[in-house]
Amino acid sequence: MPRLDPFIHCLLKSRLLGSEQVARIRAELEPLPDDAVPFARALVDRGLLTTYQANKLLNGRTWGFFLGDYRILKRLGAGGMGKVYLARRESDNRRVAIKVLPPKKALEDEQALRRFYREMELSRRVRHPNVTRTLEVGALGDAHYMVMEYVPGDSLYNLVKGIHDGSGPLRFDEAARYFVRVLSGLQAAHDAGLVHRDLKPSNLMVTPEGDAKILDLGLAKSMGEEGILTHPNSVVGTLDYASPEQLADASRADFRSDVYSTGCTLYFALAGRPPFEGGDIVSKIFRHRMEDPDPLEKLCPDVPPAFAAIVRKAMAKQPEDRYQSAREFRADLLRWCDLGRIQPSSGRRAGPARGFRPPPPELDDDDIRLDLDPSQFSSLGGLRDLGEAEITAPLSRPPIEPRAAIIIQDDDGDEPDAPPAADPDDDPELSSEPELRIGPEASPIAHLIRHRSPSDDDWIIRAIFATLAVVVIAIFLALMVANL
Repeated sequence: MPRLDPFIHCLLKSRLLGSEQVARIRAELEPLPDDAVPFARALVDRGLLTTYQANKLLNGRTWGFFLGDYRILKRLGAGGMGKVYLARRESDNRRVAIKVLPPKKALEDEQALRRFYREMELSRRVRHPNVTRTLEVGALGDAHYMVMEYVPGDSLYNLVKGIHDGSGPLRFDEAARYFVRVLSGLQAAHDAGLVHRDLKPSNLMVTPEGDAKILDLGLAKSMGEEGILTHPNSVVGTLDYASPEQLADASRADFRSDVYSTGCTLYFALAGRPPFEGGDIVSKIFRHRMEDPDPLEKLCPDVPPAFAAIVRKAMAKQPEDRYQSAREFRADLLRWCDLGRIQPSSGRRAGPARGFRPPPPELDDDDIRLDLDPSQFSSLGGLRDLGEAEITAPLSRPPIEPRAAIIIQDDDGDEPDAPPAADPDDDPELSSEPELRIGPEASPIAHLIRHRSPSDDDWIIRAIFATLAVVVIAIFLALMVANL
């Protein structure tokens, strides 16, 4: 059990609260047991700490709470490119999401660092209300970070799968309203010369007001670009939603590839599953190139055949048979929705039944909800972490979906503002070591957006060609034997 005095020492060293504040609150709560948990809970109840901060302090952490002018409030998620935190800018109290590249990755993986800054450069080209904005980029020592617009709400993946509210696939008119907005943002990206190349349910955020925003330009490219992540014969993207030409050669992806991915995502929103569910990597690639998905009108009887035809056209195998722009696709969907009547959480269920929360105040309910009882203590004397879960979509690498918006890495060091200096594996946040917890953090699970790099998928292409070569040689030998 963490003791009170060491906890207060960590709290003061962290600079999250001043000594006068701590002394005043301690006096109000006297007499206190020599147990830090009740005191930590009182600080959270008063809105002075978040549960994330309190849990860190209970584990003896005194750093990782500030990154420059930003106060870290809680973790939103983690992935191969780092972690994302909800933070508050000290200068104006604005809530933002901060994506931080792990120092170890920045030092050892030059391509990851280039990709990180490239994402920032590309995202700044697009200024549209339906595309998440990058506000700032910087570095402190070895910690490279990107400050992004914080988008409250839920990912399309979570909505359709009912991860947080038990809902399910969207009605066709509800889906039309969301995707009209998505396609508006996508057209803005295309007008800026960008191809997204990774549109999928986990990269679309739906806000409490019924709006939709495109996330993550980590795999985007400029039209005509040859370079990082666009090498000929490389494969990038997410198999369930990538176009046939993109799966054959990522450098061939153009605006119409994004149209295909959007069509697959719309199919998912209506059917509750990707167009080609199940199977291994090779079979998925084959089916995207050669097979038609199950007709939507059969899977979803409430989807009109004319609406299903729109989705089918967006998912045509040949790029020339699809909508030639996001604008064309949007125009057909627009006929199925009345934008003037969009309400928050519009569709089959109204209001909070959709699981939306209002934009968070200074400290939202998730930050101050504690549930402490002796049964939550682990054998190590801490509280089990009950506030996180993982959802892994088949062959999608993974997505673990975000409820609020994006991804980051702890800032680590000897001083509160110092960037991580130690090996990230030494950070309890990055290791499998259990931590003391003061209750379920109830934080939204961020979207782990893990992308396939060319090196990850080159072996697939080689394996296919090797198999074909063996088959051809076997046939040739059989013919020779037959002629003898």
